Amino acid sequence: MQAPLLSVTGISKSFGDTKVLDAVSFDLLAGEVHAIVGENGAGKSTLMNILSGVVSPDTGSVTIDGAPVQFDNPRAAQLAGIGTVFQELSLMPELSVAENVFPNRAPVRRGLIRWKQLHDATRDVLATLGVHVDPRTPVDRLPTSTRQLVEIAKALSLDARVLILDEPTSALTPDEVEALSGVIARLKARGIGLVYISHHLHEIFSLSDRITVLRDGRRIDTMKTADTTHDDVVRKMVGREMASTQLPRATRIGLPAIEARKLSHAPHFNDIDLTLRRGEIVGLAGLAGCGRSELGQVLAGVQAPSAGELHIDNAKRHLRGIHDAMALGIAYLPAERKTQGLFLEQSIADNVIAASLDRFAHRGMIAYARRDEVAEAQRRSLNVRSRDIQQPVGRLSGGNQQKVLLAKWLLTDPHVLIIDEPTRGIDIGAKLDIHKLLRDRAEQGMAILVISSDLPELLGLCDRILVMHAGALSGDLSAAQATEDDIMRCAVGAARISFSDAEHPLS
Repeated sequence: MQAPLLSVTGISKSFGDTKVLDAVSFDLLAGEVHAIVGENGAGKSTLMNILSGVVSPDTGSVTIDGAPVQFDNPRAAQLAGIGTVFQELSLMPELSVAENVFPNRAPVRRGLIRWKQLHDATRDVLATLGVHVDPRTPVDRLPTSTRQLVEIAKALSLDARVLILDEPTSALTPDEVEALSGVIARLKARGIGLVYISHHLHEIFSLSDRITVLRDGRRIDTMKTADTTHDDVVRKMVGREMASTQLPRATRIGLPAIEARKLSHAPHFNDIDLTLRRGEIVGLAGLAGCGRSELGQVLAGVQAPSAGELHIDNAKRHLRGIHDAMALGIAYLPAERKTQGLFLEQSIADNVIAASLDRFAHRGMIAYARRDEVAEAQRRSLNVRSRDIQQPVGRLSGGNQQKVLLAKWLLTDPHVLIIDEPTRGIDIGAKLDIHKLLRDRAEQGMAILVISSDLPELLGLCDRILVMHAGALSGDLSAAQATEDDIMRCAVGAARISFSDAEHPLS
């Protein structure tokens, strides 16, 4: 029997009175992908931080090749052969790609950096990921998806024998996810063990050899991926049977809420015609850089169009900013909830009323009792799991942060909701809660535009799916009849498919 490369035995960790890990054990074989799954708050991040040297366990032990190891800091973990790619990128945006891939490890001679050697080494590491970017490029000039790959290259540059990947595909396009899958296969062939943390079960079942389920800080089970099912894993994650992920489609679609006519925002998109009706959820898909997020921002007044018309409730409107959009009943939730949507140091209560301050202020003073009453009602209504409404939002899980962001904008009583990447990086339980909330709001007559790179999400949640390619609409699909393949062919420009499912291959 193959001896484990990495063994974790009886690891426990508490923060104050809260026990976040309780005697957790698992092992990792050389050349294996071992997935760690669980809802937000299950203890995955704390376990990863212990293995990365970020925090120390209260009890338990870790061995590599049977030898006990103890990490007082991340550098100690790296020297022991453990590399980590965190979900929140740790790159320095003002430095070059090469300087980020080899931080404090650049080759030097007589006190001077050997730039050619550094750039050549960086190209070699990036090539294993299928990334072809000039190593001299500042990271802040790269799209988010490419920055994620640079982060992965940084971990690979350490010649790690154990590689921990925390939501590595959260900002990647389908093509980049496929490229990463190829990289993982090559790493396995070299005998590297990978701990893979993800909320995307289709990735888990595609890539992993074994799965360990955590719930409430405890290990529930470890099983071979080939011997289990999606439903079994979900049931062990949440501790109960989950309702079907397929929600009912819209039964009553009303009048147009927003219409775009020849709408452009050069150079991101041009001549977009679309209609979003009350009572329907429309998905917007496309590869990174196709202009989908920019289209959502123009519809919400965040960005100004360069040409075209926007009609709201059958009246032509010119949005001078997000305040104009809010006054017309439009709410916009950005993809980057932590940096663009929430005040992480502020409480749940303060965040919930942030877009509706005029309703809670009198002569410059906040009516705190009224604020707390409304915030508590929103917390209960959206099932936000927290200590209380005074808890800082930055201390919540990703799913609960997203629910607070939704509460903030739903409190403005919009009739149009535009939401970018609504469930990125959140667990399956919170994801289904958010999907049900959106479907319920659509049934009440709200028009909803969901911008997402999660194709199963779009197919399961939406009534229609619009697809963009190179700044133009290339598909208008019935979600009930479309497939992931249909969406991808439109997204890469291989086909145009209309709502009637009549297909016209591109020349």
